[in-house]
Amino acid sequence: MNKSAVILRADQQIPARFTTAEFLRMGESGAFDDMKVELVEGELVRMNPPMSAHAARQAKIAICLSRLFAESRIMGEVGVDLGNDTVVGCDVAVLREPVAKNRLLVAADVLLVIEVPETSAARDTTFKRFAYASGDIPHYWVVDGTRAVVHVYAAPVEGDYTRFRSFGFGEPFAVPGTDGTITID
Repeated sequence: MNKSAVILRADQQIPARFTTAEFLRMGESGAFDDMKVELVEGELVRMNPPMSAHAARQAKIAICLSRLFAESRIMGEVGVDLGNDTVVGCDVAVLREPVAKNRLLVAADVLLVIEVPETSAARDTTFKRFAYASGDIPHYWVVDGTRAVVHVYAAPVEGDYTRFRSFGFGEPFAVPGTDGTITID
């Protein structure tokens, strides 16, 4: 018998793995119409539906950013293709330039990505931080309403951000790509 052969018992399961293209075809066919799903390293991950506090904070952030950027450069609840097997949704994205076509964003489109967790802060400060940094998205914020803090990450190198600061709600901090500041509450 070949030593590299894998023998599975009847009770063992191998997770199904998908590419970004397969994930998009499933979405286009309506497979995810009643749920929010991300593709993480080839596996489907179901996300909690956003609640009203999340939606209100997300809208306030987008409105504040619209005072500093053209409206066409700000997107909310948009998918970001981070490679052949990872597609994640972000709460707010500031684009380098407007995107003309109806498509997923790719990392090169994004100047700043923002997550607004109500229940997913641990995931957003670990997995998503590493995923966005690996995609070389230059700026990443986690606006944690539960702890009233904004984690600001910048300068990705080799899969993580090299600069990090936290600001309490009510403290102004710089907005990348502008001379302006933002205060989140």
